Amino acid sequence: MKSKLIFLLLPFFIACGQEAEVVDVNDAQSQIYAAAKFAADRCGSQIPNPPLIVVTKPIKRNLDLCTISITRTGCPFVGYPLPCLLIYSQNETGDLPWYVNFNGISKIQIK
Repeated sequence: MKSKLIFLLLPFFIACGQEAEVVDVNDAQSQIYAAAKFAADRCGSQIPNPPLIVVTKPIKRNLDLCTISITRTGCPFVGYPLPCLLIYSQNETGDLPWYVNFNGISKIQIK
């Protein structure tokens, strides 16, 4: 019985000890630029100015939420979506709660 319990709890303890995966600043900047270029081309506009600048290594999950929200943003593409503020957070967001409408907050642009 003890061996089964240890076997079931082992992945939990391994996951708790892992740090969030981070992305190199240049790679993160490229990913954001590619998403912004896609959205700007789709909307027939320019990439918003000033551009979104990555200053430290962002957490991969936060960066992914930002780039996904950029590609889902509506037209006109004049600012970056609200989830892009997450790239400046040093805490991983984890799973979004069920009551958060990601599509809804992705449409709120920061100008």
